[in-house]
Amino acid sequence: MMRKKQVGHLFHRLRQLRRRRRTLARIARAQRRPGPPAVDPVWPLPRHPNGPSDDDIRAQFAKHSRWYYAYEFDGGLDGSPPGSAALRLDLRNGKGQTARADGTLQRFRHFMPWLLQATGGNLRGRRVLDIACNSGFWSLQCALLGAEEVVGFDARPELIEQARYVQSVVGVENVNFRVLDFWQMSRETLGGPFDVVLNLGILYHLPKPLEALELCRSLAREYMLLDTAVYPARHPLIRVAWEEPLDIRLAASGGIVMFPSKPGIELMLKHVGLRDCLEIPLRTTDMPLDYLTGDRASWLIRLPGRAAP
Repeated sequence: MMRKKQVGHLFHRLRQLRRRRRTLARIARAQRRPGPPAVDPVWPLPRHPNGPSDDDIRAQFAKHSRWYYAYEFDGGLDGSPPGSAALRLDLRNGKGQTARADGTLQRFRHFMPWLLQATGGNLRGRRVLDIACNSGFWSLQCALLGAEEVVGFDARPELIEQARYVQSVVGVENVNFRVLDFWQMSRETLGGPFDVVLNLGILYHLPKPLEALELCRSLAREYMLLDTAVYPARHPLIRVAWEEPLDIRLAASGGIVMFPSKPGIELMLKHVGLRDCLEIPLRTTDMPLDYLTGDRASWLIRLPGRAAP
């Protein structure tokens, strides 16, 4: 049995290496083509001058045993002048590992420039929905990029508590965090449609990806940004798995989850009337490993009737 597992692991690693070689070739081709201007996240996050102290931030973050995102905040430590240092919080994620900001910042630089290019360089005047917002990183970035209003929701109350606290440190007021299950979202529960809908890291935690994309489409007016783990196959296939809500990296309730392949996702988008979609090309190797091995991908989706920029 052990030898069979070892052989299976070896074949898995070989397949990953082959996919990575193909990805590196695609990156080289993408680098020769024009792309959007580079955009950096607002990082470290700013701190409101009347916000919590360093000690309060450390104490409040320590209250939660699990964090998916690590955070850095502007401002000096131990009374240093503002801006002279950053307060960094490397916290434990749901698997007992140290949460790191690196992969999150790499993902931002990968797909956010394409969204911002489509919206004219910023999010001014736009209403943004952040589905399964976790502790609010993406919601706060959108607010800092000029969004008029951001609504972020998650099914786990502890994550919304985290998000609201980080919001209090940053001091933005145009973000509304809510506890809500994915399947409860609607124009009625969320106060109308959104110009931009962020679907980042949730599709593969759901049992019905086609219905999920249809529901997201019903809430979007201009653009959807989809970033998801995928089943690494060249054909439209779906891998079925089982998840239990054992930690914050997994589904909020136990049951079947589905991992469509990239061709499968594109067929689903076509089925729900979203034909104008761009798979965002990788343009650098400075990315989390799952993108390089073909286990994760991102799309920018323009809603029907929305003119090209």
